[in-house]
Amino acid sequence: MVDPKAYTPLCKRISENDTKVYLIKMPFRLATYGYNKPKTLRLFNDTTKVYILAGHSQGAKMAAQFVYENPGLADKLILIGTSHPRDISLADISIPVLKIYGSKDGVADEESLFNNRSKLPKNTIFQKITGGNHAQFGYYGFQLGDNKASITREEQQNQTLNSIVEFIKN
Repeated sequence: MVDPKAYTPLCKRISENDTKVYLIKMPFRLATYGYNKPKTLRLFNDTTKVYILAGHSQGAKMAAQFVYENPGLADKLILIGTSHPRDISLADISIPVLKIYGSKDGVADEESLFNNRSKLPKNTIFQKITGGNHAQFGYYGFQLGDNKASITREEQQNQTLNSIVEFIKN
């Protein structure tokens, strides 16, 4: 339910690190209606490339759903600010997974995040951003249920970027 432009700054910075980035607008701003768009847009057709699927909040939920329903298409998965997967299990997938979360996230709090840890591969990398909240993973206003961050948006974005770039390169 967030305008995709809220993620443009992070996507631009990722692309400046030698990674081609596609920011896909979801129908009605709901990832549940468009999570198969990468497949319908034929973004996975070149088998010589490495494909990394990422999402924030509900976008992360649907990125996980995409990987679950389309094994073998994505080479890596990045889940940001989400307690998902909750309804499916990715425990047996063989691709690397990075889960980034904020210690002050009031929407996807640490307790609910770790309650679903068993639904991710054992080698999932969990990256905590101390002081980060839910909304500062993007550039949009306050989100209902979220907590106030104790770090700036720029610091949270920098830490998120660094985690993603390191994950992509390794």
